[in-house]
Amino acid sequence: LSMQFPVASSKLAIAGLAVAGALAVQQPMQAASYTVDDFSGSKPGQSIEGLGTVHELLNIDAVYGKGVAIFEGQGYSAYGAYNADTKRHSDRNGGLQAGGFADKSKKNAFRFTFADDVMVSEFSLNMLDYGDWNPKKASWHSVALTAYDAMGNQLSQDLIEHTTKRNRPYLGQAAHKLEGDANFTTDETRLGSTLLSVSGNNIASVDLTFDNDGGRKGYSSDPNVGFDYVKFTTVDSENVSVPEPASAVALFAIAAVGTVATKRQKMG
Repeated sequence: LSMQFPVASSKLAIAGLAVAGALAVQQPMQAASYTVDDFSGSKPGQSIEGLGTVHELLNIDAVYGKGVAIFEGQGYSAYGAYNADTKRHSDRNGGLQAGGFADKSKKNAFRFTFADDVMVSEFSLNMLDYGDWNPKKASWHSVALTAYDAMGNQLSQDLIEHTTKRNRPYLGQAAHKLEGDANFTTDETRLGSTLLSVSGNNIASVDLTFDNDGGRKGYSSDPNVGFDYVKFTTVDSENVSVPEPASAVALFAIAAVGTVATKRQKMG
């Protein structure tokens, strides 16, 4: 048996698309700030990449690996944080309140972009546990959050760059090996919980990049890091396509009519 849709339902579907298109009007977007600090909508290890996965206006891309959701004590472990009770680095993804994300490959480069026609004026990101582990014993380390416009021109950059004694297995400036730990941030640099921020006119993309002079060149000296906070502020725009609520209603109604028509043909 071959199933054919009746001409009437096909015409209705076409009409529905036309109605939806007409109702998806260009509306101005007013400047507003958005914060993503609750990742409980994802499961441990689930991908957080793609537009709308963690926020309808935000697209996250792990440049060299796979961005996944992380939670304290659950599933995939991005890092181990100092436990004051046991005196050991035993808290899996310690310091997370409502989850966060990390690169499963532990290369840690991310690119952040936004929905069509959306530009931002400010962007910030909180990094956890950077600096307490230096497996390749590099002596020069850097992490940069860089904002670009739509043409790829750099607008601003937040850069952390420092040197340590070669062959030291941690990145912190102080002699204490716990400097940089997510749950041990009494160090002056506070590398264990670091807020990186950029700003500029009409930011179209933001890159998080790392580098070092050790065996992980181009990647983070400390592979075991996570992120638990993203905030961005959109700018005024007159060119954002915003579907009217009626569009969805019209499509559902038309789909229902088309389904009834098809059933009637089957029964006739």
